[in-house]
Amino acid sequence: MTEKTITAYDHLPFAPLAERNPVEIAVLWGNPETGPAAFMDRFPEGYQEPWHSLSTTYHPALIKGDFQTTSRDADVTEPEVNGPGSYVVQPGGAVHSEVNAGTGELVALVYFDGPVSFILNE
Repeated sequence: MTEKTITAYDHLPFAPLAERNPVEIAVLWGNPETGPAAFMDRFPEGYQEPWHSLSTTYHPALIKGDFQTTSRDADVTEPEVNGPGSYVVQPGGAVHSEVNAGTGELVALVYFDGPVSFILNE
């Protein structure tokens, strides 16, 4: 049986997503190598991800900040900026880029359906 735990945001085990990448993640549960898994992501102010895709569908729910996501295959000239409470479903394999479009850090709770691989598509 799983025991109840509570971890304050300030005590989550955030670590860099990758070397020389300013995005930080804290794995909340699961295993990213086998999936499913849930993370808390933190983007610094002004950060824009490079074009990339992920190996699995992911579901981010924005907790703090302003979030903008653009897909290469989307027919959108001005991507919408969404605030806290916004929810996205991004299918695995879809090439996209995300931006912290506000001031301060952006924080999202992200659920991944399966194993997570980050694939650059520049």
